[in-house]
Amino acid sequence: MQEKNKILYNRVEVLVFKPESIGLKPLFENEDFAIFNKPSKMLIHPKGRFAHHSFMDEVRTHLGEGANLTHRIDKETSGLVLVGKHKKSISEFGLMFLNNAIKKEYLALTNVKNGIQNVKTSFSLSLPLATQEKGGDLCVRSVYWKAGHTQAYKMLNFKDAQSDFEVLGIVDFNDEKMDKLTEVKINENSKFLLFKVLPKTGRTHQIRLHLQALGIPILGDPLYGVKDAHSREYLDGEFISKNTESNSALSDEKRLEYFGAKRLMLHAYGLQFCYKGKNYCFRSIENFDIIQRILVAV
Repeated sequence: MQEKNKILYNRVEVLVFKPESIGLKPLFENEDFAIFNKPSKMLIHPKGRFAHHSFMDEVRTHLGEGANLTHRIDKETSGLVLVGKHKKSISEFGLMFLNNAIKKEYLALTNVKNGIQNVKTSFSLSLPLATQEKGGDLCVRSVYWKAGHTQAYKMLNFKDAQSDFEVLGIVDFNDEKMDKLTEVKINENSKFLLFKVLPKTGRTHQIRLHLQALGIPILGDPLYGVKDAHSREYLDGEFISKNTESNSALSDEKRLEYFGAKRLMLHAYGLQFCYKGKNYCFRSIENFDIIQRILVAV
């Protein structure tokens, strides 16, 4: 059906969402909200009308039909998600995120192609971003503003995007303590930077695109800083066929070969805010397994 608000006659099918949990439970819960730690590769909400699991299955299973998201993180990103338990808190937290009243902190493991010594220990970046029109090749990629854009790019709705970065350390996977790590592709230059990132705005793929624009893309990113052909293969695998309830997602082996890691090495590890006169601070590296192992090894 192409037309909206069209009157339908004869037979009408109504799809009802029934949550199916895989056992993900809140890290914290009170009468107003709950904090979950979403694994990587889990959809944040249902996609289209096809049967598949998403983070909302966990939310509705544990908190009921009245609970809902107050913000989103990418499917590929792991980490903390704040869920409102009723309409009032959902609206209040939504406004707090919109007004930047909630401090978000991320961990990002990056692939430094131009020399670690050239990266400052802390810096800020303001670089406008835009989403592309649907229907084009690799249109799911956001783009950043730069001189020399084509006229078609200039017509996109670029919005200000700001991020603060702090280098937490250098990760050397050639160290003998790291030789059993299998989540990343090891070669003779396997040194990466671990960043803490504080996004000041919330544009689509903001952290991923900002780091790619700086020439230090996030390890394991299937869209930014990698070959177009590999991104297309990844996206083909993510497409959920109308004729099946399963998909042909890219294998861990191919992710390792194409993108340097089995998953996107980006994790939402911190949320800080004040609500109803109380200060809350949540941090967790659960579901960011490689960082847990690095911290133990180091």
